[in-house]
Amino acid sequence: MRLKSLPTDGWLLLLGILALLGILLWQLDWRNLLPNLVGFWRGGQAIMRPQGTTLEALLLPAFVWLAITFLLKELSPKPTFWSRLIVSVGIALLGIRYELWRFFGSLNLDDPLNGTISLALFLAELLTVLNSVAFFFHCIFSIDRTPEADRLSQAVIRGEYLPWVDVILPTYNEGVEILRRSVIACQAMDYPHKRIYLLDDTRRPAVRALAKELGCEYRDRPDNRHAKAGNINHALPTLTGELIAVFDADFMPTRNFLTRTVGFFQDAKTAMVQTPQHFFNEDPVTVNLGLEGIVNNEQTLFFRFIQPSRDFFNAVVCCGTCFVIRRSALDEIGGIPTDSITEDYLTSLYLQGRGYQIKYLNEALSAGMSPETISAYINQRLRWGQGTLQMLFLKQNFFTVPNLNFIQRFYHSLGVLYWLLSIPRVIFLLAPLAFLLFGLAPLRATINEVLYFYAPYYLGNIMAFSWLTEGRRSAFWSDVYETMIAFPMAITVIRTFISPKGKPFKVTPKGIVDPHRIHMNWPLVRPLLVIAVLVILGLIWRSSPLQETQVNPDSLAINMFWCTYNLALTLICILVAIDVPQRRHPRFLRSEPCELIVGGDRYRGQTVDISEEGVRIRLNRFPPESLGQLVGELHFLEPSPFINLRLPVQVRWSRTANLGSKSLVLEIGVQFLSLSIAQQRHLINYLYCQPGQWDEVRVPEIKTTWALLQSIFRLYPLAESR
Repeated sequence: MRLKSLPTDGWLLLLGILALLGILLWQLDWRNLLPNLVGFWRGGQAIMRPQGTTLEALLLPAFVWLAITFLLKELSPKPTFWSRLIVSVGIALLGIRYELWRFFGSLNLDDPLNGTISLALFLAELLTVLNSVAFFFHCIFSIDRTPEADRLSQAVIRGEYLPWVDVILPTYNEGVEILRRSVIACQAMDYPHKRIYLLDDTRRPAVRALAKELGCEYRDRPDNRHAKAGNINHALPTLTGELIAVFDADFMPTRNFLTRTVGFFQDAKTAMVQTPQHFFNEDPVTVNLGLEGIVNNEQTLFFRFIQPSRDFFNAVVCCGTCFVIRRSALDEIGGIPTDSITEDYLTSLYLQGRGYQIKYLNEALSAGMSPETISAYINQRLRWGQGTLQMLFLKQNFFTVPNLNFIQRFYHSLGVLYWLLSIPRVIFLLAPLAFLLFGLAPLRATINEVLYFYAPYYLGNIMAFSWLTEGRRSAFWSDVYETMIAFPMAITVIRTFISPKGKPFKVTPKGIVDPHRIHMNWPLVRPLLVIAVLVILGLIWRSSPLQETQVNPDSLAINMFWCTYNLALTLICILVAIDVPQRRHPRFLRSEPCELIVGGDRYRGQTVDISEEGVRIRLNRFPPESLGQLVGELHFLEPSPFINLRLPVQVRWSRTANLGSKSLVLEIGVQFLSLSIAQQRHLINYLYCQPGQWDEVRVPEIKTTWALLQSIFRLYPLAESR
């Protein structure tokens, strides 16, 4: 074995701990082992009991911890290292305290059936608490590379460091119009030494014609082996740039993308700069519930919070798009790995194993399309989960890749833990039903014990979660996302462990919204509907005077509360699974002075919103007669960046809008007609490529929680179907 493949210091430390444990076990008196274990068990049961019986005494731990958290929030509205450390360690200790009580004080081992269910529930909770503790560990450390980007970009701006960059857009089944705007956006980047390549994996004449029309390079290949990774690798021999920028076919960079990222490569040890994935459209969860602008995209937490934490320990994950990579480093690892369907994750591991650094610039420098339907959303997540789990079965994975340190391996292994949580979530949905329907007791606990041991951990989690993530995610909405995907992901997890290679993955479809009808996703709804019906039947049965079985009143109250919460989650998830009609193009709120020329008259006004398809305009005066479907021209006036731009339009609708105080204005919608290439470039540049336009939305916990409660009763998808 060569020296470079020896275990890292982390593995040596682990071996030392195991050796010490072996010595201790060797010195044990095995004859007294069973009595010692029994004594240990009874001692734990004696300790893990509530200290007091009054409500004040039972809630004291929760009140103390909530007071500490509230004080830290007041002293440090924006979390600092020390406030994050105190809260994270506190939550971890409360989680350990809760699990110790669960182990010593709440298991039901009276018979094999109860014991099996009780142990399964305990292990599921243990896995969930471990993930929670790991998440709060993420909260402690973080790095912000914006000041570094400010400094390093000066050499790029001054023209002192301008390596050639090959910008590649791998495409499989995306529509030509999606590709058109992505190519135009890439061409609009403020960087002189760049070449744009369309890598077409389906050999479409229309895509070849598009590349010729827009003036970019076109590459195809005779087969589709290894999907996206194979597509990129096939093109590599024809690329000559020192750096390669990779964008998914639906992503559009802002003009300063390369200006902000290229400067990092002045450091020879930097192999990649990854930026966040940002989405210009809302994800299907918020759309189907009618909560646009209230609930963040589900991926925001990972890209804007977890990745900067991973960057602190050089454990950033490549996300397959919105990144720049050094060509020589990519060649050193043999191109994009093809061993897993999550080739981007493997690329990260191999580069870090070679001693390179992957830096994370936490600035939204591009925007793409979030999956537009819930089925596309679920399929995308299943592919990510399957690919991450597949890596466990590779010779080179995060446990075996040489030269990674212990912390890097720890961070990468958390990805596996996250996808495994689907199985505990299914158990949490089923466990209380065992009590309501069959009288089984997987959790032997009193209300006093729940208040004393569980309330501090749970309430502390809720209070700290949104604060530490700075409004990027609500703990309640995390439950919604995890419940929604629980059953299909649990099946994928089991299937992947049985057959790691699995079936070929499906590319996430884009641009497929139906603007006219709703669609029920029955594969997602069926298991949730079964759970909801069983919960309702169980609640009715246990509340009915007809059932004569005597049950513990505390167990009844705990399980009925648990089932009620599960019922709320499943009802929300069922509503999420109903795709509602959507616009084909997202609208962006833009107020620009403009002038509409139709029928020989000129009407000045302000734009309200703009899309790729048209504009909504608020006119300054009413026309003498209806504008009907007139064709005309739209001019933008000073100080609009569209100044002097003339766009052919057709009036599609008009309506009177009330601005309050009995003030009426006329709003009209106009549709663009046959825009030229130059006009398309102006429009795409304005809508998608402005530096700094993709700012984060931060939503307070109280607002997202209220939205959660409202969504149960609004029945938004059903209202949209009328």
